Amino acid sequence: MGQTATLLKRVQAISYADVSSDHTCRSQTSPQPSEHHHSRSPNNRRRGPRHDNGGRDAGGYREQNRGRGQEVNQDRDLRHNIPPKDARDRIHKRATERAVHENLRRIEYDATHGPPGLRQFSSHLRQVVWPQNFKLEKLKKYDGKENLENWITLYEIAVRSAAGDEHVMANYFPVVLDQAGHQWLLGLPEDSFDSWEELRQAFMDNFIATYEQPENKYDLERIRDRKNEPLRDYIRRFSDMRLKIPKISHDEAISAFIKGLRFHEALRNKLLHKRPMTMAELLAMDKNYADADDAEKLIRDDARGPDQLPR
Repeated sequence: MGQTATLLKRVQAISYADVSSDHTCRSQTSPQPSEHHHSRSPNNRRRGPRHDNGGRDAGGYREQNRGRGQEVNQDRDLRHNIPPKDARDRIHKRATERAVHENLRRIEYDATHGPPGLRQFSSHLRQVVWPQNFKLEKLKKYDGKENLENWITLYEIAVRSAAGDEHVMANYFPVVLDQAGHQWLLGLPEDSFDSWEELRQAFMDNFIATYEQPENKYDLERIRDRKNEPLRDYIRRFSDMRLKIPKISHDEAISAFIKGLRFHEALRNKLLHKRPMTMAELLAMDKNYADADDAEKLIRDDARGPDQLPR
């Protein structure tokens, strides 16, 4: 028994020595944590460096990079190296060059194929240089009802105001005609006109009898006042007719007005005694008598009373 106990003690001592030796070797061979290694332990978090610094370090880094970017963009921006220059002169010059080139191209084409346009116009009349942005504003087409001479005069003024010449007048003339005008013009033989004057005269000769003729002085003399008609109504009818008569003299109009007075003898005698020289004087005298006539009518109506007024 004594030997057995001694043997057990030796075995236990050997086992304890082996365990101690193995623990010592493991401690020496295991890698030590680096001082930059961040442990999750509370102590390491307190001792480790803080990179956020409340956002100050990151914000400073971003501001620094942003400043560098701006410096790079400023270095790459070459707009300040472009000398200041007004481009309108260059644009106008190029537009003029294009217009000249287009005109030369048209001249070359016309020399080879003949100028475009209606064959009723001569080759000379069809050689037209159109103004830039040529357009007639608010010009009514001729429909055969207006005064022909007045309409053609307005057409010539419109073309002149748009920088057009007589060749432009002739070549643009078909655009402002209605169907009857087109039929007349296209039905003519080739080379019928060599100038705008020839075209203008031929058009007036053909359509002079189709439009509504203006009134004349004899139509004005047929305007008479009526029985019980207020003087102001007669003046209005007479003035409307007079405006439809072109080139009537003041003396002819005054004579026709006096001749038409049949039921206003006081005014007629006044005008015969002191004849006005112009229509303005006549209308001023007529207005005074018309006001007096209206006032006299009101007085008569008041004297009759409401029960005796004409119904």
